[in-house]
Amino acid sequence: MKPQYVGILLNSSAYLGIPEGSTGTESISCYEEAAADLGLIPCFFRITDIALDTCTVLAWTPARSGYVQTIVPLPKVIHNRSILQRPTHKKIIEHLITSGIYVFNAHNRYGKDLVHRMLAEQPETLALLPHTAPARLGSIALMLKKHRDVIVKPCSGSVGLGIMRLQRGRQHDRFTYSTSSPSAAAWRSAPTRHGRLPALLRRRISRQPFLVQERIPLVKYGGNPYDIRITVQRGAQGTWEVTGMFARTTPQGTFVSNIAQGGIPLPIEGVLRDSFPAIPACQLVERLEHFGLRIAAALSRHMPYAADFGIDAGLASDGRLFFIECNGRDQRYGFRKAGMDQVWKDTYRKPMAFAAYLLQKQAWPEDE
Repeated sequence: MKPQYVGILLNSSAYLGIPEGSTGTESISCYEEAAADLGLIPCFFRITDIALDTCTVLAWTPARSGYVQTIVPLPKVIHNRSILQRPTHKKIIEHLITSGIYVFNAHNRYGKDLVHRMLAEQPETLALLPHTAPARLGSIALMLKKHRDVIVKPCSGSVGLGIMRLQRGRQHDRFTYSTSSPSAAAWRSAPTRHGRLPALLRRRISRQPFLVQERIPLVKYGGNPYDIRITVQRGAQGTWEVTGMFARTTPQGTFVSNIAQGGIPLPIEGVLRDSFPAIPACQLVERLEHFGLRIAAALSRHMPYAADFGIDAGLASDGRLFFIECNGRDQRYGFRKAGMDQVWKDTYRKPMAFAAYLLQKQAWPEDE
């Protein structure tokens, strides 16, 4: 029997680092270990390595001495871990899909505004959304007057870059922003006059689309607010499953929890027990799992070929749950930083198990 290859589509930076084992946040060995347990052979390549005319690809494959570059038949299943922005690259993906190749997570970059609209259209998720509007001078002023604490964030930003906060005070407002990225040391906070939005904010929202959103009154741990990253993936049965979750506390002087901005990942159970001592942590974890599955199911109705979500949930001090945002290309390394190595490995095992499902069924799951 010919070997069953599974393709892992990478960005150039990770791909070029394979020979030296320098692949950033991607663990090539975790893919290899998970694939081997399932009788699969992972092959790693870029979109530019695909030869559509011969239906082959130049890829790195496992060997006794590490990895070797070889030409292999184009895999029937491909797990996309790259960010494809060029129209020509997107056309290649569409060609593969129409040719009968299963490319899961084919599209993994969606604007925050689009994701919000997807969830707002569905009754089961509408109630989970904080008050949100396109960021205009008028809408920001109205939101600040109503909620007294708002977040202004770019629709296409990631890892907390470009995000700003406005707080209404008695004498003046307070504007918190970052002057560079991605350093938590670059955060600044300054008073600003009522009725006059800061020049930096006005300049930023004039250059690209932003959202303005009520700030969720997040519960605190150790005196710092935290949110929760929930990893939801398709696995061996083709259905959505919660692989794991962890809390992320915000560092002093900031209001963002992204690990790249200094956020600290922590195992969730201990944090929940500290925050809600009267409620069993297992009950709260169950609520969070149900929350993550609802979001994933709702988004997958609009996002074809989705199989991997990193969902950020806000837990308010009164126990209410809110959707913050969703990452279609979950970085996963937060689990390892939180000391949750087995869950970290599971985030690689699930996609390989889903690849095995697609190879066996030769059909996309019918759960939408």
